[in-house]
Amino acid sequence: MVPVPVFLLLLGLAAVGLGGRWAFNVRGAADAWAERAKVNTELRAAAAGDLGPPRPVWTARRYRVQGARMFACGLVLLAAAFLELWL
Repeated sequence: MVPVPVFLLLLGLAAVGLGGRWAFNVRGAADAWAERAKVNTELRAAAAGDLGPPRPVWTARRYRVQGARMFACGLVLLAAAFLELWL
């Protein structure tokens, strides 16, 4: 069984890595995800035969805000892991 601090550490590192990538738009990560969401929405509408306006999708700004939230939560998880180890 994995100890709790190790689990928190791994989860925090993953959140900081992915959240930081989206928040700071590293190598266009947020832009790429926004474009992928737009294309997938258009393809899904075409496959369903829906000729109306497409439903709204997340913009790159929304991905960056969500990434900042993930980054902050990841830092909290990392702090909790280190406090659990040292206390």
